Amino acid sequence: MNLRKKFSSQFIVLTLFLGVIIVGMMSGFIFQLKKYKEYKEEIYSLNEQIKETRLEIKEAEKAKSNNDLETMARERLNMVKPGEIIYIDIKEGN
Repeated sequence: MNLRKKFSSQFIVLTLFLGVIIVGMMSGFIFQLKKYKEYKEEIYSLNEQIKETRLEIKEAEKAKSNNDLETMARERLNMVKPGEIIYIDIKEGN
């Protein structure tokens, strides 16, 4: 009897210990899953921001190149827009 009672108390302690370990591991696993989902959403959001920024940069470069072409046409080739009136100062000498 005494031997059975001794093993019974050890079995209870061992079962409680294993139960605590299993619950701890499960809670840690659930915590890690939540963090994984949060990080995955954050990565998706940042990738979307990167795409938007790249589009903005392309549009800015396109606008800049169009502005540069217009400036070059006006200064070097003496071109004007339709309906624009050019005034030339005769006193400058050129």
